[in-house]
Amino acid sequence: MTGSRFNSFRAASVAGTALALCMSAQAAFAQEAGETVEPRYGLEEITVTARKRVEPMQDVPAAISALSAGELARRFDSDVRDFADSSPNIVIDDTQQGPGGVAAIYIRGIGVADVEKSVDPAVGVVFDDVYIGQSSGSLLKAIDIDRVEVLRGPQGTLFGRNATGGVINLARSRPTYDTTGKARFTYARFDSWKIEGVASTGLSDNIAVKVSGAYEKSDGYFYNAYYGQPGQRSDFFAVSGALLFEPTDSLDIQLSYDHQETDQDPPQLVAVNKSTDLFCAAYNQCSASPGVPTSGGRYISISDGPLQKNASFKFDMAIAKASYEFGADMQLDYIFGWLKTDEKITQDFDAAPFTLYHTDRPARWRQTTNELRLTKGGSGPLTFVLGAYFWDSRYTINLKNYIGFAGSPLLTSAQDVTQTNKSYAAYGEADYDLTDKLTLTVGARYTHDKKTSLVNDGTIFIYGTLEEANPVLTIEPSLAGGQIVMTSPVKKSWSKFTPRVSLSYDFTSDVMAYVLWSRGYRGGGFNGRPSTIGAATIPYDPETLDNYEIGFKSEFANGRVRLNGAVFLMKYKDQQQDLDVPAPGTSTGRENRTINASSAEFKGVELDLTAQVTENLRINGNLGYLDAKYKNFVGDIYSTGTPVDATFLKIRRAPKWTWNLGATYETEIGPDTSAWITGDVHYIGPHEITFLNNPNLRNDGQYLIDASVNMKWNDTTVSVFGKNLTNEKGWTIGYDVQGIWSYGAPRPRRTYGVAVTQTF
Repeated sequence: MTGSRFNSFRAASVAGTALALCMSAQAAFAQEAGETVEPRYGLEEITVTARKRVEPMQDVPAAISALSAGELARRFDSDVRDFADSSPNIVIDDTQQGPGGVAAIYIRGIGVADVEKSVDPAVGVVFDDVYIGQSSGSLLKAIDIDRVEVLRGPQGTLFGRNATGGVINLARSRPTYDTTGKARFTYARFDSWKIEGVASTGLSDNIAVKVSGAYEKSDGYFYNAYYGQPGQRSDFFAVSGALLFEPTDSLDIQLSYDHQETDQDPPQLVAVNKSTDLFCAAYNQCSASPGVPTSGGRYISISDGPLQKNASFKFDMAIAKASYEFGADMQLDYIFGWLKTDEKITQDFDAAPFTLYHTDRPARWRQTTNELRLTKGGSGPLTFVLGAYFWDSRYTINLKNYIGFAGSPLLTSAQDVTQTNKSYAAYGEADYDLTDKLTLTVGARYTHDKKTSLVNDGTIFIYGTLEEANPVLTIEPSLAGGQIVMTSPVKKSWSKFTPRVSLSYDFTSDVMAYVLWSRGYRGGGFNGRPSTIGAATIPYDPETLDNYEIGFKSEFANGRVRLNGAVFLMKYKDQQQDLDVPAPGTSTGRENRTINASSAEFKGVELDLTAQVTENLRINGNLGYLDAKYKNFVGDIYSTGTPVDATFLKIRRAPKWTWNLGATYETEIGPDTSAWITGDVHYIGPHEITFLNNPNLRNDGQYLIDASVNMKWNDTTVSVFGKNLTNEKGWTIGYDVQGIWSYGAPRPRRTYGVAVTQTF
């Protein structure tokens, strides 16, 4: 039956292996999300908002994994990265190329790992119904998170552009009228400690408020041998307030404001230079052996960049929501979102004990969103959601390069970039019950984007020493042929129609299967760090992704076992690729360009199995298989000026296998006293990190093991926990500046600590 459904020997083998593995473990722990009702003999019914309406997860004809408030409360997540184990075929890393965390989120091999805000994300992070439009700041801290939903595959209908890989949907709890709260104090390795709390209460019969806050301090897991001190110290502070006003039974208004600040040492990178690289041949910054950093260890930095917590990231966000119910099954929602980030950092990209290539990168981001949607629920044959969406963003960076390998001996160059984006969209998705078992879903979105870009290079200074004082030569932009001078911004508009169609069939009340076709779209744009006028003014086009998917949702064994699965085929067209290419006559001699270089194909299988094995034991597991390949890719990948067939390259962050297996055992040990132990193993298969598949920055398979022992007395819980207990040292970022040097950053080291949680 499974083989005929998947219609592929390979897919059947993978699914059969996964099912056998999960069944041999007897069950898997439910990755719950959303609101819950009373347990049905072990497993709660999960409701989600993946389609911008509240509905049971088992009724949604799409691939979704989720974590509920109850499950999140028993985890020790730091930020969005820790949610990767909740879903198959997902990799989440911090690129370590900016302050505050720069997300590299890949779902089914689709994602982006670029620090520039000119590059749109390929996986959407949605926070309380507001889309975060940049990679910086998307690694949101796990403070007061009430629900996590991972939507796999393109979400072009309801979430729009820049959700080609999928969406991570995060939601916080509503303010409560009863006085409730929670506080947690955590102390962990590397002199890391954190205190966080949330409290809510009612001010009147129809007004409730909630406040939350956190403070975190750490010495970090890097040692800087150049300065002889910890190399990645950080301070984090956050405060949030929310208000719920319900003037009538039909109307509720929610307002919230968040402020976060991070002050930190610049993230420490390590150089992995080949003997043929310039930095090795000319400056003796050589790796002792392949894959070994020039510093001698992955967690040892020899950077001479400043370490006075001079990097900062400020995050401010305001959200306003209004919901009005028309009768029993109609609701009108308006969501306003405003986000501002300000960051500054001077970062040592060469990772050497002297200045070869440093950058100063102050940047500002502003976004405003407005969304209006009408939802019809109920039990009738027709349910739908209709909406209109407006996006407005502005991004500015004032980049300054410090180049010691091309000057006499130091050269500085500056560049100011301002980009804007306005986007308008109308969307709708409807379910219609053709029979009492067969449901047709049809959705569509029309998007119109308009982007502008203004780039101007500043004066080039050449100094006689490595100190930025008393220049020996000054070159004005108007006198340098390779410099970019623009008097007005360039503009470009794109429009796209992204449909979605599915059929679902209920074999029983507990077993459903579906077939799905959906299209994703990531917007075109302008290069954010050009060195030539052509790269600054010639836009790249949008990319599209078509997803063909067959899946099922099921519960059995008297509601104690839940098994969901999907097999998919995704076809990429005009895939955007970032290429490092020569730029003769410019200050750096190179530039990074985004081009529409390739088509690609992604095939895979996913399984989620959950169960309550006994009254005390729950086991969770998921498995993902992915086959990702370029199909038509011709580009100048070696910067020789001659395009070549590049289909032999492996796609970055697309491991063939990912899986997670975990368990929780809980027991009562006395009056008002309980204890539980949790553990899980998260496997990420071998995969490439760099575009050119640099073997020195390639990841082998990684087994990430987390565990905790917990005891609760009344409302107080004491926990001892460990993360990455096997001390896996895989790369989270790798980048090649061809022929000059390569750099990378490793994943966080093994850590352990104790946490005390108090609820009231």
